[in-house]
Amino acid sequence: MISCLENLPDELLLDIFSYLSPIDLFISFSYINNHFNSILCDQSIQLGIRIAKNNYTKIDYFANYFTHIYICNDTDIDIRQFNNVRSLTLGPYPKPSDELLSQLVDQPQRYFPYLTQLIVYQPLSTWYSPPSVRLWTQLFTNRFSSRLKHCSLPGRIFALPTTYFYCPSLYSLSIGGCSLRDLPVLLSALPNLKFLSTDLWGIADIINQSSYHHSNLSHLSIKFRQQTIVLEELCCLLLYVPYLKIFTIEGTQQHNTFNIDNWYNILISQFEYLNKFYCTIRLSDSIENNKIDINYIRKYNKIFSQMKLFRRNDSLFISNQ
Repeated sequence: MISCLENLPDELLLDIFSYLSPIDLFISFSYINNHFNSILCDQSIQLGIRIAKNNYTKIDYFANYFTHIYICNDTDIDIRQFNNVRSLTLGPYPKPSDELLSQLVDQPQRYFPYLTQLIVYQPLSTWYSPPSVRLWTQLFTNRFSSRLKHCSLPGRIFALPTTYFYCPSLYSLSIGGCSLRDLPVLLSALPNLKFLSTDLWGIADIINQSSYHHSNLSHLSIKFRQQTIVLEELCCLLLYVPYLKIFTIEGTQQHNTFNIDNWYNILISQFEYLNKFYCTIRLSDSIENNKIDINYIRKYNKIFSQMKLFRRNDSLFISNQ
């Protein structure tokens, strides 16, 4: 019969530990004996923590144990002590201060050698602050971390850096926006990118279109926030990414009808590998429900089979999400 907690199998101990907060776990079990220390130091255990003002002072001694960190406190905190972090989120409430961003860009390859995922919520007011510009430059010149694979900068607008930039390490990127003209430049700098999510605006340069084709991007998610979806420009955009497997689009289409033939020609005829298509499209106010045969659209092709019509805030939408 097992009469002592430390005699329990490691699998059962790990299950018990999962019910405790990381701070309580380390305060209660660290430095008791070598057995417990070896379990807590096991690199296969992914420990995450939400750092707020009321618990930050308690974790100084255990900073190296945490692999997933969510910072919701920008006062009296030094994130450079979390040398073992794999996933780091700054914000959104409160937004990271310049001081916190300065710590992030201070020799990141030294302080965050294992970081693979970074999420930074930046307010518009800090876009052009020195630490923000430095972060942007480091990310796109491959000087941030060679292990960084996934980066999300919600609200941050892509702008061409003043220096040459190239980052082969990124596999996934989410940003606040990019112009249609700059998109091929962005893609060419990220040759191994597999997922991109961004808002789009501006007018595609159809006449002087770049011949660049991205060979690895398989999942593209775009939103046309400030303009209507022009199918000719959408076709121009998609020529950059011929190997898409998943395509998600949101926006408005100002036409008197939703022409499924045109959408099919753009999506199906050009993409040999496309197998998933998701859309939420606001239709013109002049379109009425009875002008669109939703059953015909659903039967047109399997990628349209889940399409539905609905109204939200007095606007008509067609969607399969």
